[in-house]
Amino acid sequence: MFKRIWGWLRRPSSLAWSVVFLLGIVVAVGGWGVAHTAMTATSSNEFCVSCHEMGTPLAEYQKTVHYQNPTGVRAGCSDCHVPETGWPYLQAKVRASKDLYHHLIGTLATPEDYEEHRLEMAQAVWDRMKANDSSECRSCHAFDAMTVDAQKQEAQKRHTEAMETGGTCIDCHKGIAHSLPDMKKAFARAFEELKETAADADLEDTAYTLETMPFYLEQGGDQKAGQLLPATELKITEQSGDWLKATVSGWRQEGAESVIYGAPGQRILTAVMAKPTVEQAEVGEGKVLPETGQTWMPVSVDVWLPQESVTASIEPVWSYAESIYQGDCATCHTAHTPNHFLANQWIGQLKSMERFSQLSKEQNRLVLKFLQYHAKDMTQTAAAGH
Repeated sequence: MFKRIWGWLRRPSSLAWSVVFLLGIVVAVGGWGVAHTAMTATSSNEFCVSCHEMGTPLAEYQKTVHYQNPTGVRAGCSDCHVPETGWPYLQAKVRASKDLYHHLIGTLATPEDYEEHRLEMAQAVWDRMKANDSSECRSCHAFDAMTVDAQKQEAQKRHTEAMETGGTCIDCHKGIAHSLPDMKKAFARAFEELKETAADADLEDTAYTLETMPFYLEQGGDQKAGQLLPATELKITEQSGDWLKATVSGWRQEGAESVIYGAPGQRILTAVMAKPTVEQAEVGEGKVLPETGQTWMPVSVDVWLPQESVTASIEPVWSYAESIYQGDCATCHTAHTPNHFLANQWIGQLKSMERFSQLSKEQNRLVLKFLQYHAKDMTQTAAAGH
């Protein structure tokens, strides 16, 4: 058999093809070796932080447990940002070529530039890790390898919940190696866009407030008659220049006549009336709620207000509220769905998280109202048309 193969290789035509074949193997192996060496070299920490714009994330990373810890185990840049093998690994390498482009054009030339783009960079990584079930994290951390009972109480609760609901690492561990973005600027930009869109919309019979705003009993009045809360429904009865006359309706509890709520028994703030305004309100027949024994009465009041910060549709308002809820509350853990709690329970839930939140008081009011109107015990019909 070997004589046959040798004889075939000694033929002139066969010898030429053999040389070409062997050269092809050498080139392929050499090319693979060069590519492998290049990919390995570009996965090192030294390479990753060799550009000056990486000084900021490097300093942040060096202060974390992934860099220095009692066990001496260090996770490098590629451990968190590059999948181990296969097509996802090659995708990550190709995707990283954009970093060279941005380096050349100076996108992150200064620390100020880095902060300007921090949110979009972080969001891209969060979205990718959410989509791949935090595969890079799971190369070191896995649910089936955890001794959950030995963890701190909060970690036990979160990890058990994640295992039951399909949660993934990045849901709760954003900011684990780098500083979190300042979400406030993003929220502010989104609100300005919402106001611009609202300003271009034609108002018809129904409108909604975008933020907390004063109302008056007369057009152009200088004496405030009370306040309307964000996402309050207005039934427009008259438009005069930049002013609107509208009816605000809701419910009030016996003994708390100055506050209008969105539904009987629900602490969904709609409006707060000054004392003289309370006397102007129309009040319907009360009803006693059997579960609490409280008496609630339907109430409405006619008000005047500036047309600014009023929108024709509630849906963009809810979209904005949901986006800032997810952007703020999903930073440290998986955000609960609105129907996870009852409307009144959401008040305490948000209150308990205020110290961890980046939301302003005004944003918190809107998020609370969004969650309450979409809570377990509320429906679109029952929520006064919201």
